[in-house]
Amino acid sequence: MSKVSLIRCSSYNAAEVFEAVKKAVDLLGGIGEFVKPGMKVLLKPNLLSARLPEEGVDTHPEVVRAVARLVKTQGATPIIGDSPGGFGKNVDEVFEKSGMRRIAEEEGIELVKFTSSRFVEGIPISRYVFDSDCVISIPKLKTHSITVLTAGIKNMYGTVVGLYKAECHSRAPKEDDFAKVITKVYSISRPALTILDGIIAMEGDGPSSGNLRKMDMIMASHDAVSIDSCIANLIGLEPSDIRVTKEAYAMGLGEADLTRIEMVGDDPDSFIANDFKLPQTTALKLIPKAIANTVATFIKFKPSIDGSICTRCNLCKTTCVVNAIEIEKDFCKIDYSRCLRCMCCHEVCPYKAISVKRNILTKIVWG
Repeated sequence: MSKVSLIRCSSYNAAEVFEAVKKAVDLLGGIGEFVKPGMKVLLKPNLLSARLPEEGVDTHPEVVRAVARLVKTQGATPIIGDSPGGFGKNVDEVFEKSGMRRIAEEEGIELVKFTSSRFVEGIPISRYVFDSDCVISIPKLKTHSITVLTAGIKNMYGTVVGLYKAECHSRAPKEDDFAKVITKVYSISRPALTILDGIIAMEGDGPSSGNLRKMDMIMASHDAVSIDSCIANLIGLEPSDIRVTKEAYAMGLGEADLTRIEMVGDDPDSFIANDFKLPQTTALKLIPKAIANTVATFIKFKPSIDGSICTRCNLCKTTCVVNAIEIEKDFCKIDYSRCLRCMCCHEVCPYKAISVKRNILTKIVWG
């Protein structure tokens, strides 16, 4: 049996968050089960882009603070690090705007950039993963236009350094292949403990342009696959509907059989959200594969740039590995003959200038 703790937390008040995080970890045996005195502990939040905490795009700094304080009670040394999405992104700006620099300074914690890597099976993984005695993942609960959800498993994809993350979309354009890449990274950088920030989640067209939704939850487990499986169940999906979760389970990286996952803490039924809005792109993913293969030719999604909102920061352009985006003073254009529909541009845009557009048939079928 795998164990997942679920604790209600209704705000990002520092004291309330710490109490919820501590209670969630205590239900797993306490922080001492994972962290020992003298350890160097890497805290890996989800820092997608330079957004304010209240925008709900990045892991909230108060959840990271709570985990850091818990680690320090064991006489261990926490550090905070991530590799934000978007090649060429100003990491210092992400640290500053997300609130990570502020809490790192207030708590006397080192804030590190994932720049140096070690190649494992051809994948450049941050050296901090290997140089630390323990890794604690602190993901944010959000939807994702390609993987449906981004939570425990996918958060560790952020340990990949440099342009490789974006290149994977061109190397593995099919969702099943991309799921294999994500789970391979998870298998290499697998954390000892995952603590999920689900107080304010993101639904709809996440992971950066969706709508915020109050879920009031902190989840914790040694098994991120179990966390992702429980989340799927709470929002009306089967764990196998999430291909990353399905692949991780098939690889033996964690438990996705809900009958073999023990949930402890607050009543899971009080968190059920069957009306949780999924990305528009999910419509094709959740129909039977035989049917999907038939209708896929007619169901189209694509990223679209709103030139009136675009600030010409060029982040989408530098992220695009197939050079399909052209940004000029008077126009913004995507060359759809090159576009992979990987939605990386939509994911990294900090201004919500890139949306997911559907063709007429898709609108008729799914509304």
